[in-house]
Amino acid sequence: MSFVHLHVHSPFSFLDGASRLDGLIEEAALQGMPALALTDHDNVSGAVRFQKKCLEAGVLPIQGAELTLQGGHHLTLLATGPTGYANLCRILTAAHIGVDPAALAPGGLLSLAPGAERLRPAAPLATLSHGTEGLIALSGCRRGEIPQLILHGRLAEAEAAARRYASWFPGRFYLEVQDDCLPGERMLHSAMRDLGEHLDLPLVATANVHYRTREEFFVHDLLTCVRTLTRLDQPHAERRLNGENYFKPPKLMAERFAHLPGAVANTLKVAEQCSPSLELGAKLFPQFDPPDGMSAI
Repeated sequence: MSFVHLHVHSPFSFLDGASRLDGLIEEAALQGMPALALTDHDNVSGAVRFQKKCLEAGVLPIQGAELTLQGGHHLTLLATGPTGYANLCRILTAAHIGVDPAALAPGGLLSLAPGAERLRPAAPLATLSHGTEGLIALSGCRRGEIPQLILHGRLAEAEAAARRYASWFPGRFYLEVQDDCLPGERMLHSAMRDLGEHLDLPLVATANVHYRTREEFFVHDLLTCVRTLTRLDQPHAERRLNGENYFKPPKLMAERFAHLPGAVANTLKVAEQCSPSLELGAKLFPQFDPPDGMSAI
C-alpha cells in the first residue's frame, strides 16, 4: 500500500524542523510516494524550492501550512492548486497581522491589529468563514481544536467544532489522526473514529514529520531547546517525549493505522485532488488602479 505524508515540517518551520528540505523530498521519492505536502508553521517560505525539487524528483508537490489560530489551536491547510494557494496566502497574512485582509478598505495598508504580535501569528477564525476555495483542511495535531476538546472530555464541543470546520471546508475537511505513542492516544483515535462516523467525515493519517529519520530526533530536541531557551538538562513542555515524528514509510503507517480503516488510503485521495500550485516563471504583478487620468505604466 502506498501513502502520502500530508503534514511535514522543514527548516522553514524555523527551529522546529530538523531535516533539510531536499532530504525530505529525496526520502519521499525513495519510498515511492507519488506526492508530498509541505506544511511549515504559518508560512510558505519554502514553496518555490519545494515545488522545483519535487518536480525534479518526480514527486507531486502539495503546498500547505500548519496554521495557528487565535486561541493557539493548529489547523493543517493544503492547497489543491493556484486558487487554493492564493487563499492560503491570504489566510497566512491574516494570521500575521491579526485581522482578515478582506475586511480592510480597498487600497488600505496592511498593518498589525491592536494587540497583535508580529512574531506570534494567529489567524482570526472569521478568516476561515469565507474564501476557502481550493483548500483542504485537516483537523491538526494534538494542538488542534478538536483533539484538544476530546482530550479534555468535552465531546459535545468537539462535535460542534467539527461541524463548524466542515461548513467552512465543504467536502474538504478531514479528521487528522496521528500515532505518536503518547498517553491517551487510543482514546483519542477511538473518539475521532466515532466522530467521523457520526458526522460522515473521513479520517486521514499523518505523522507530523519534523525530521527524516528517528536518529535525527536529537537534532530536533536541540533546536527545540534553542527555540525555547531551555538547557539540555531542563524539561520543557515543547520538548517532545519521543522520536516518533519521523518520515515513516508507507508499510509502517499502514500497520500503525490498521485499526482505522481508510485513514491511510485517504492520503492518496487527498493527493489526487492536488496539482502544482505555483506558476514558476510567470510574471505575476499586483493590480494597481491609479487615479483618474493616470496610467499604471
